[in-house]
Amino acid sequence: MTKENLKKVPEAINEDKPEEELKGVVKQTVDTGEYTAEITKDYYGNIDPFYLSKKDPKYEYRFLRDEMKNLSIKTGNLLFQKGAWKICSREHLKRLGIEERFISPDGMLRRGDTILAFMPKELYAEKREHKQTRANAPVKAIKRLLEKGDRNIGGKDIHDSMKGVQTKEELKM
Repeated sequence: MTKENLKKVPEAINEDKPEEELKGVVKQTVDTGEYTAEITKDYYGNIDPFYLSKKDPKYEYRFLRDEMKNLSIKTGNLLFQKGAWKICSREHLKRLGIEERFISPDGMLRRGDTILAFMPKELYAEKREHKQTRANAPVKAIKRLLEKGDRNIGGKDIHDSMKGVQTKEELKM
């Protein structure tokens, strides 16, 4: 490999450097005869290894931790209990523009200890809405109590002035 094939770490932003080097990302093809590779040097950690550039607009995508128990739950049929994800097949990955060399021998796209999965957008929206509704339920109850008050909270041993959540009117504010 010659010196002109190697690029040095960008020291600072400089007008005479190419745009991609200014961002701290340099792509390089290395070919020594026996070793051939397309290398990406990401000096400042600007590249997200989980980013998918050509997603199918009909689906939502997510990387699932590659552990049997986790995959069993996430790929199960219980939509509101973390399930309904499907692991992307080799054919699906190719439609997304993933090169064959990045697909593992078992036909999956792996990033570290995760595997790419997908779900139709309609199911994902329903799943997200249900999750948000469940998360907001306790806050709704508190807001209702703050607006209307509830004199029954607190039990018999508490003084009347301390029972329940009281409205502004009850507190004479």
